[in-house]
Amino acid sequence: MPAMTRLRQTTPSDAPVPLDGTGRLDDEVELGFVSGFFGVRGEVRLHLHNRESTLLAKPHPVVLVSPAGKRHRATLQSRSGAGKRVIGRIGGIQYRDQSEVYKDWRIVVPRADLPDLDEDEFYLSDLEGMPVWIDGEHRGTIRAIHATGPIEVLELDLGDKEPDFVPCKHEVIEIDFEAGVVHVAAEALARS
Repeated sequence: MPAMTRLRQTTPSDAPVPLDGTGRLDDEVELGFVSGFFGVRGEVRLHLHNRESTLLAKPHPVVLVSPAGKRHRATLQSRSGAGKRVIGRIGGIQYRDQSEVYKDWRIVVPRADLPDLDEDEFYLSDLEGMPVWIDGEHRGTIRAIHATGPIEVLELDLGDKEPDFVPCKHEVIEIDFEAGVVHVAAEALARS
């Protein structure tokens, strides 16, 4: 009777590694998030806040942050998919069941990894926590930014039980980084 060989599952050296701490750190900027999986070979679908960025054209070190705040160090590379899709490969992930784990995880990198911005550009994460002014009156802060497709949505904490939401569009908001405030058009406020 032939001897049975036990197969041992190995972990690639570039597989995601758990890190200490929770959430996005102060010196990190969010690039986007894993929106789903793609195919059977472990690729993922990505929502990137700046689709034109070439930062992930080659494998780049990133931190993946779970919805619960767990952090994993990983490498990530992106490529164009059909239509407007962006497809990514997380280092060490080879199968669909491995990639499914990372759905809805945020992709962050140290701010030092990013290129310098032009004068009229900013990172969405810079808006979080900024004071909100409506009709010349301080009313609250920006609680979070939500990627909902082609336009990001600002979640405002105006002291109500339910948050208010406004699209991140020039017609609705005016950002004054020098004063450190965001002016929101009162007519743009909408309840969810």
